[in-house]
Amino acid sequence: MPYKIDIYIGSDNKTRKISRDYLEKLKNWASKVFPAGYTLLKGKGFYNGGSEDSIIVTVLSPENFPLKDEIEFLKRALGQEAILLSKSYIELQVI
Repeated sequence: MPYKIDIYIGSDNKTRKISRDYLEKLKNWASKVFPAGYTLLKGKGFYNGGSEDSIIVTVLSPENFPLKDEIEFLKRALGQEAILLSKSYIELQVI
């Protein structure tokens, strides 16, 4: 069954912005974890009463697979307090 995976990542905790270096770390990680492809969406996130630049990594996958270790690695690499992972069963059509 197909899955939609969304990973919500906040910005650098000091600047509240997404720097080029920060984005490169994220893209390198995503390319290794999701070699078939992914989508990055930039936005404004709200967490613990404050706002910050944020990125959502979206992936469509033919199956579910564990991501806890990979996300723990990314969390440490980016110095994040938390990263939100959402997985949903979906009906998928390629037209």
